[in-house]
Amino acid sequence: MSNFNNNDNPYAADNFTDNSYGNFNTPVPNVPDYLVLSILETLFCCQPLGIAAIVFSVLASSEKNSRNYAKAISHAKNAKICLLVGVIGGALIILFAVIMAIVGEAAGNM
Repeated sequence: MSNFNNNDNPYAADNFTDNSYGNFNTPVPNVPDYLVLSILETLFCCQPLGIAAIVFSVLASSEKNSRNYAKAISHAKNAKICLLVGVIGGALIILFAVIMAIVGEAAGNM
């Protein structure tokens, strides 16, 4: 018998727990793609910005699947901007139309 144990062996399986050849347990960033919201905006609110949001959403999803997270985050950010501008712009247009209808009705009754 020899005095050899796994602590002396640099190639023992227990000595490779630090995963020095690459960290395969790296967390994947959560990149939202906003596709459902983009479709809803296209159907109910602002079609041009909704279509742009759909395009950016699909690009974000594609880049996320390709593991290019920087571009995926950038495209998701652009989709979110299109969504916000479309929803806020649509709400302002609807508010303006309601105000004009009320003012027009009031002017017609005078």
